[in-house]
Amino acid sequence: MQPIRSDATQESTKTLIKDRFELVNLLGSGGMGSVYRALDRRKVEANDSDPYLAVKLLNDDFKQHPDAFISLQRESRKSQNLAHPNIVTVFDFDRDADLVFMTMEYLDGTPLDKLIRQNAGKGLEKERADNILRDITSALMHAHSQRIVHSDFKPGNIFVTKKKGAKVFDFGIARAVSGGLAEASGEKTQFDAGTLGALTPAYASLEMLKGEEPSESDDVYALGCVAYELYAGRHPFNKVPADKAKAQRLKPKRLKSLTRRQWRALEGALAFERQERIQDAAEFMRLFFGRNRAAWLVAGIAAFFSVVLGVSFYFQYQEQRQVDQAYKAELEQKLQQELLVSRIADKKQAIDRLIQQAALSVDWERDLRGELKELAALGSNEAYIDEAQSRIASLFFTAAREYIAAGELENGERALTRADGWNTADAAQFIEIKRALASEKAKLEARLLAEQQAEIARIAAEERAKARAERERKMAIHNQQVEAIIGKLERQLRCGFGLNVTGDIAGTLSEMRTLDSKKAQKLEPIVASELASCFGRLARENPKRTAALLVQAQTLLPGQEALSRFKIDYCGHLEPGTGGRGLRYSCADPLPGGGSGPALVSVAGESRQVISMGRYEITWGDVRPWCSRSGVCGEGVKTASSAMPATGLPVEAINGYLAWLSQETGYRYRLPSYREWFGAASANGEREQPDRNCYLKYGGIEKGGELVAANAGSSNANGLINHVGNAAELVLDGNELLAVGGSFLDAMSSCLATTKQRFDARNNEEVGFRVVREAPRN
Repeated sequence: MQPIRSDATQESTKTLIKDRFELVNLLGSGGMGSVYRALDRRKVEANDSDPYLAVKLLNDDFKQHPDAFISLQRESRKSQNLAHPNIVTVFDFDRDADLVFMTMEYLDGTPLDKLIRQNAGKGLEKERADNILRDITSALMHAHSQRIVHSDFKPGNIFVTKKKGAKVFDFGIARAVSGGLAEASGEKTQFDAGTLGALTPAYASLEMLKGEEPSESDDVYALGCVAYELYAGRHPFNKVPADKAKAQRLKPKRLKSLTRRQWRALEGALAFERQERIQDAAEFMRLFFGRNRAAWLVAGIAAFFSVVLGVSFYFQYQEQRQVDQAYKAELEQKLQQELLVSRIADKKQAIDRLIQQAALSVDWERDLRGELKELAALGSNEAYIDEAQSRIASLFFTAAREYIAAGELENGERALTRADGWNTADAAQFIEIKRALASEKAKLEARLLAEQQAEIARIAAEERAKARAERERKMAIHNQQVEAIIGKLERQLRCGFGLNVTGDIAGTLSEMRTLDSKKAQKLEPIVASELASCFGRLARENPKRTAALLVQAQTLLPGQEALSRFKIDYCGHLEPGTGGRGLRYSCADPLPGGGSGPALVSVAGESRQVISMGRYEITWGDVRPWCSRSGVCGEGVKTASSAMPATGLPVEAINGYLAWLSQETGYRYRLPSYREWFGAASANGEREQPDRNCYLKYGGIEKGGELVAANAGSSNANGLINHVGNAAELVLDGNELLAVGGSFLDAMSSCLATTKQRFDARNNEEVGFRVVREAPRN
């Protein structure tokens, strides 16, 4: 596309677009379309001092592409988004019938390709070339900052104005690189202007010629070609495309007018491979121009020449303005009458064409009313308008008669009503057709009434028989389906860890609810009871796996008592006296907030009852969560080691911890009785562990004297560790509290399972405790 300029002489026909923009003369044509100098009649009416602008029309060849309309719209929007002093300003985008166009600022100057041709073989003056290159590089810098690649940068798309510097235009195939404006708005998936094939081979990078994704470095290659032409007056590769130039190993000739730094920057822009090329316009600007210490001097000189040039162009501008104003006045007077006559003829032709079509549709009628209204607004055409309305009404009268004759009374009535909607409709015809319509409707109603009564009686008898048979059939099917679902549910409820509660069982219950909600309500308690019975058996094998199934069942069947009151004993699977076999024979109750309670082993209690007793002495780590909530344990709990036995606690603190633990787990935790403790600690007369933490000093060996971690040492046959020695342990003997098992301060000889003494709350620093958890009752 050629630039928007004022020196073109080719005159266009006086085409009027959107009843507003009159094309005055052709400025130039390009791959996508043609650009005209146009007069904006709205500005003429408003007495605007500068009513001219440029209009870009999509050319006929380009319009054949299915995405042409989208292309020009994209160019318009991208140019509007890329507002910059060195980018042509775009005002709007629109269409008028088959004309697709956009409006933009009108520029006064010369296209860069023409300037280069005028200076072929020698290039522009160094200072002017520098100014142009700086302007167009700034334009690309702004586009690249918006993640937009021009994709067709060349001298033909650059315009050097007389007053506003160089300007870049024709972002017709500009594309957004990954992450840019187009991709964020979903444009890339809808339309890519690069597919129109409008790039210029001599300025296209190697990657563009290969059809790769666009990059800012593609514009840098084109910028390098343009820069070379500015200083040398010729293309760096004699217009040979990049792929062929690379194959021929062409290299640009060194330009003596450029400094060494500038030549290195230009070579970097002209690199064939993207990875070797300068990546964007900002980097090229920095490498080529660098920091100019005399920028203030250049700016001053530029300002001076701007004033001088402004004075020289002022008189030319005034002369052109007087010519334009005289032309506007003459045109306004001439066009008023021509436009009115032309528009009246066009409207009559459109109305006649619509009447001849006789489509009789709602849209057809609406279009006719609109055309007649616009014709009336243009002047006195009452006779023609009345005649046209009569013709339209006659069409509807004819249609009404045909509908009535064919028995389509509703359509006939609608056609008659629409005929009456036209002011000049024949009243006699209207009355005649209306009477014929009423007579036919009465005959039809009588006939239909008799037919309806007979049909109603017949249908009623048939429907009663059908309904009875259908009810019986549905009931039989329903019962079969219910039995099938119950049978499937019985198979799915076979007890085992393979129960698929959230899948198979939930799906089958959902089927039953959909099929028969009342039966489902009766079935759910039975399913809950079966699951609870199964969980009781499974819990004795693996309580943790059973707990997961229980949660699924309670979620599936909320409010079912058999499941809501079911309690899993996490120690119920352990046999008494097996704790000494290892950690896998211990258990612990989960806590609601995460973690678990003290480790327990199963032992025989009083009267042959099975109880769970703490494997270890209770540690500071065990009591710390409760102590933090209650604040009754003292400050020492914050710094005490989590692995050490909790000693020196007041009895009320111990009882508070046991109550909290019982509430959290749902099981009753308490202190062991002396008989329970002794039976578990003595393990049927088993000797005390030789590594127990009691005081011993013999020769060079010294043992005891301080607490060790609760899990240090060996266990007895019941799995208890540090039950003798380390911390003395608090137990109940009737209503009396005893400290049993000796402590780290007691000598080995008196540190035995039989060691016991009354608990002294005033001297309890070496006294800890071990818990007992009673078995649940389901």
